[in-house]
Amino acid sequence: MKFDYPKAPPLREYSVGEGEATTAADQRILAKDIPCQAACPALTNVPLYIEHLLHGDPDACNAVNLESNVFPGVLGRVCTRPCEDRCRHQWTNTRGPVRICHLKRAGADRATRVVAPPPYFPASGKRVAIVGGGPAGLAAARELKRLGHDVTLFERQPELGGMMIHGIPRFRLPREVVEQEIRLITETGIHVHLNADVQAEGLQELSDAYDAVCIAAGTMQVHQLDLPGIPPELLISGLDFMHRYNHRQITSLEGDVVVIGGGFTAVDCARSSARAARRLLGHGGKISIYYRRSEHFMAANQEEMEEIERENILIRTLATPVRGRLENGHVAAVTLRRNVLDTSSQGDKPRMITVPDSEFEVPCRHVIVAIGQHREEGLLPTGWELTTGFRTSQPHVFATGDFATGSDNVIKAVANGKAVAEEIDTFLMGTRRMETVVRVQTVHCDGYVGRVRDHDLLDPDPMQVAQLQQRAVDNHEVELGFSPRGQQTNAERCYLCHYKFEIDQDRCIHCDWCIDVAPRKCIQRVSRVFCRDDGSVEDVIEATLAADGTYIWIDSDQCIRCGKCLRVCPTEAISMQRTERLHRPR
Repeated sequence: MKFDYPKAPPLREYSVGEGEATTAADQRILAKDIPCQAACPALTNVPLYIEHLLHGDPDACNAVNLESNVFPGVLGRVCTRPCEDRCRHQWTNTRGPVRICHLKRAGADRATRVVAPPPYFPASGKRVAIVGGGPAGLAAARELKRLGHDVTLFERQPELGGMMIHGIPRFRLPREVVEQEIRLITETGIHVHLNADVQAEGLQELSDAYDAVCIAAGTMQVHQLDLPGIPPELLISGLDFMHRYNHRQITSLEGDVVVIGGGFTAVDCARSSARAARRLLGHGGKISIYYRRSEHFMAANQEEMEEIERENILIRTLATPVRGRLENGHVAAVTLRRNVLDTSSQGDKPRMITVPDSEFEVPCRHVIVAIGQHREEGLLPTGWELTTGFRTSQPHVFATGDFATGSDNVIKAVANGKAVAEEIDTFLMGTRRMETVVRVQTVHCDGYVGRVRDHDLLDPDPMQVAQLQQRAVDNHEVELGFSPRGQQTNAERCYLCHYKFEIDQDRCIHCDWCIDVAPRKCIQRVSRVFCRDDGSVEDVIEATLAADGTYIWIDSDQCIRCGKCLRVCPTEAISMQRTERLHRPR
């Protein structure tokens, strides 16, 4: 035949052009196309909830977040924001990432209809006990209930919430926000026992009485600091300080305060001390953080570092405490030694090298030690031990959250709580009942999703923050949320990466119209395409001559979803697809 000659294979990454893509490669391609979602431990569909905000629907926005990350109002305030580090704006312009976390909060704060996600299955008749009512235990409880199991939650404190209630200060996370989202979980029919301090003997009893047990007891044992010259009882534990501060047992502090550490708890202790002592208004005395590494390794992000400075808190890095001094039975000073970092050392954190003859003394009245926490090893009965994943040496006993992984953050605790729920469900039911697919839908329109090139040039409105005088009164929340205009300008920057433009190479006539109309170099004529084993495009060679062109290719990493290519194509070779990760019953 006249046109019977070898043709280049179709250039399409997903295994289906329409419908449900089910391979592991499809999951990896979705992760490549939507990097913010892949970076989220809970795999939240970020562009979808931002699109709902763009359309003026905070209820739908909040529903997407409730499904994925369980605590939208909480995480919209205290999430560590791994999604923002992977936002495509990080490599396409200089105005920083989309404020994904703050937009999550906007949806939660403005939602008017908040309902718990529906169950997956009817009642199974199986009973599960969860020890620990923090974010991991609560997330596991919610998901196990949705999976059809009868869930009982045991919490040693008089209220649920864990570190969300006891460890994070209310000026960062108002208590009513936490309580509202916890109530949404417990009202689904979860049995709750408060003031239930389950120790090793109690765990053994629960394992005998329930079909499965999940330990989500967190990391409540603090790392101790040996500081010669100051007895341990005069060193204040950061975890204990935050618990007492949040329960209004610390309302004032006299004298200078030194906080040792650089993690979340250290920063929260310093900012809480500034309020208790009214140092944030510049009144007498100092609140200081001393950390042995550089600011780069501290938990606070750049915005919080700026607020710390605004609240008159000093940050001093590359300093390690070596001893203390008492006067009349009270703490009088701490002596520290300078460090430098060994940049040639291996690992996530460089080794510290002591600077000779570099000791200096810092006068203070209080020393708060916040250098980390670990789990209570004695909680496990004799012979029990943690194994790989979320398992223990007892087949029907599981562990999750900080108890299983070590001290971490709320979003990872939520992700781990959801993951262990499915592990428990698989154990109880003898089969994995949930599956993940990628839904690929062709959107039959003119390719307009609401974005134009000018949205890349927006200077987004910043988060509104309280004035210092406000912060000094009754734990006034510092971050006040976006104004309606701020919400809109920040949402408009999102590239809406769940939309993907594809070219049907059989229809394409290589007219170059799409290349000419593209607002940036997102469409190319290429001679060769190099694909990874999973089918995703790894690299291309651009054709310098029209005769060398094999494909016209759209680079999703550079695409701004303006749809101009689709509208200009004379042969309707370009289509727009909407992709979505679905986690659902098989």
